[in-house]
Amino acid sequence: MFTAKLLPTRAAASAFRRAYTIYSKNDQIYLHDVNGKIAASFSKDPKDMVIGYLNSKTMNPEQFQPNKGFLKLLNSNIHDKVTEDFTFIMEAGANADTYMPIYDFREIPRFGRTPEVDSIFGYVRVSSDGKIIPKSYEPNEMYRLCNGAGLVKLSNYMLEQIQEAVKSN
Repeated sequence: MFTAKLLPTRAAASAFRRAYTIYSKNDQIYLHDVNGKIAASFSKDPKDMVIGYLNSKTMNPEQFQPNKGFLKLLNSNIHDKVTEDFTFIMEAGANADTYMPIYDFREIPRFGRTPEVDSIFGYVRVSSDGKIIPKSYEPNEMYRLCNGAGLVKLSNYMLEQIQEAVKSN
């Protein structure tokens, strides 16, 4: 019996070459080689808005160059949509009548603990009945897209919102 083994041609093999790498510490992040720099993004498409740039795949907060446009987009989305994020809706129930941090998921704080200041996107006001007050979000100027724990990580809901938003920008 004769068995044929099909081998891809060079052209076919290059057509299947992946144009991104997934960041090992955070599977939400795609890394693209763009003009000799590494662009970090929430999208597989390197043309979509990026989080920022690195000189190498080694994450170093001091060398990370954030995209200020992305941070503005992120804060705008949190401001408009945090009241729909189940993670923070549940947390608001335990934080009635206070300001509650809206934080990054790089290092999720233990219950009742406040996250590190450079991992807090901003704060929302929570009503006395444990509901997030709409449009009360205020950004934290000390937030860092890349810190010692790695690159930004979002809740599942906010990830979906941002992935949609970066496509249209």
